[in-house]
Amino acid sequence: MIEGIGMRFRKLVLYDLRQQPLEKEFVSALKGLAGEVKVVFAEKEYAGTLRAEHLTGADALVVRLFDDYPNKLFDNGALRYIGTMHTAYGHFDLGFLKEKGITLCSVPQYATESIAELEFSVLLNIARQTCEALNFVRKGKWGFENFMGWGLKGKTIGIVGLGAIGSRVAEIALAFGMNVCYYSRTRKIGWEHKGVRYRELDDLLRRSDVVSLNCELNEQTKKILNRERVAMLKRGAVLLNPSPHQLCDISTVMGAAKKGKIFAWFEDIEDAGLRKKMAKIKNILLTPNYGWMTAEAQQNLRKITIENTRAF
Repeated sequence: MIEGIGMRFRKLVLYDLRQQPLEKEFVSALKGLAGEVKVVFAEKEYAGTLRAEHLTGADALVVRLFDDYPNKLFDNGALRYIGTMHTAYGHFDLGFLKEKGITLCSVPQYATESIAELEFSVLLNIARQTCEALNFVRKGKWGFENFMGWGLKGKTIGIVGLGAIGSRVAEIALAFGMNVCYYSRTRKIGWEHKGVRYRELDDLLRRSDVVSLNCELNEQTKKILNRERVAMLKRGAVLLNPSPHQLCDISTVMGAAKKGKIFAWFEDIEDAGLRKKMAKIKNILLTPNYGWMTAEAQQNLRKITIENTRAF
């Protein structure tokens, strides 16, 4: 970086989508933070378009795409800062970046409201068969006989992970009159004062009508909902998972849903073959990893990315 008043990066590389590039206002803001801004376009996510030669002379990189970022990209450069426009950062080798003295910034809470609200839109759809009813009438049909639903008030929701999104889910659930319990690595005493009860994970799973997974994927949480724990779920329980699907033993969840024991919703099934199999199961709902796609969340994302870059 250039020393002195108004320190700026020498060169910043923006890795962006060609078909839907970031707005000129965003790029202009980046240009105010660097002597040079170079944009590298990719046609789609996981394109592998970014190359080490693109980073020649660059001391900053902002990435919009989910992609594989091998260590060789950053092995011999002047890079000191990476800003990823995502909550997750598992697509980078943090140990390697630390060795190289490269700072990585993510945007962990830009879509908290959007994702929590999506969870409840899915839950309400399961409880009231909203999509089926809308399509029923669209086809020219009429009648209520096939649409017996159930209410949220008085039901128990168990939240696994009471971070930003989990906390917002708890707030919405309380507003619906649900009984809320949670499991977390650390006790959240403030929430317990609001009537949210702490329970050990296995106890939570046995008691809950709805289970909401809102924790990060790591070695401790991978398959936290394993075969034995899926078996603990109540008959008719709803599993909501906007988080990485690797939190679950997917084959066991699919089996339980296929037998009609549970309902399940997933947001991030990237594997097309797996999606095809899951989509055939009536009690499984899939959405295309779009929880963050609201105007408000995208505005937050851009604002925080610029603030992170400026702060470094």
